[in-house]
Amino acid sequence: MKWQLASENSQIEMRSVYGKTLDQMMSNDDQIVALDADLASSSGAGAIFKKYPNRSVDVGISEQNMIGVAAGLSLSGMKPYVHTFAPFCTRRVFDQLYTSIGLSRNSIHIYGSDPGFWSLYNGATHTTFEDLAIMRAIPNMNVFVPSDPITFAWILRYYSNHLGAYYTRSTRKPLPLIYDNNSEFTFGKGNIIRKGKDIVLIAVGEMVNEALQVAQELESKGVSACVVDLLFVKPYDQQLIESLIAEYKYIVTIENHYLTGGIGDILAAEIAESSYHPRLLKIGVANRFGEVGDEEYLKKTYGLRSIDILHKIDQELLNG
Repeated sequence: MKWQLASENSQIEMRSVYGKTLDQMMSNDDQIVALDADLASSSGAGAIFKKYPNRSVDVGISEQNMIGVAAGLSLSGMKPYVHTFAPFCTRRVFDQLYTSIGLSRNSIHIYGSDPGFWSLYNGATHTTFEDLAIMRAIPNMNVFVPSDPITFAWILRYYSNHLGAYYTRSTRKPLPLIYDNNSEFTFGKGNIIRKGKDIVLIAVGEMVNEALQVAQELESKGVSACVVDLLFVKPYDQQLIESLIAEYKYIVTIENHYLTGGIGDILAAEIAESSYHPRLLKIGVANRFGEVGDEEYLKKTYGLRSIDILHKIDQELLNG
């Protein structure tokens, strides 16, 4: 693993990363094929469908069929990259994923876009807070949550050289750069991106940036916070987690996902089996359905802004 933090403060659209990275790979690998469910223009793959018409398939709004087509392409030696909104490539197609991909040991990379609060004005039907729990339950499924454009591009390239079943959960919207452009990562490993001695904040995806903001606020209060970008939800970095459980009195997990079945439950299970007894605060979404609104409104509603996270830490850990 060779990574370093970004020196520039800029944002890049994740769908732009998807389209450009696929284009680069498809120009050098004729086994790669892109599939979408009537959303190629939304995923960033629109130009690919025009440039590589013989290796692009729009199945329409027929996600179950898309997974079956991808399984068949895998059996024929192709490397399928599949996209649709996160709820439609997880809960809607669970049986196809379980049987045609997991059980049959086929290869697929699934980009599930706009999970959690990123559904914005698409509302409850397009909102998924349960996708990590669903995908973790499928044998042979790898689950990755990129925290920035660099990690997203890395997993796209990694799949093409290490075939298997991959679910990558990410927004299509811009995310800030966390890592330097030349960074490389290690499969199944998380990263400590900020050191601290009093409390550790473990986050995935877009919530890593929120965790960094929380850490800065805690520092102004005299609390030294470590920040971990877990990256992998399955397989997760058990060695890193065990070391954090042994080192810290307070552990906070932060995710744009239900409190059930996500990284908070991973930490809870690891703590239960350890000989250490840190206090665990799980920050995520309660057992509820999604709403319609802009990003700021939804993050406030679900308690996922840095100010909300800081308040929960103050109330339940530091001053509890």
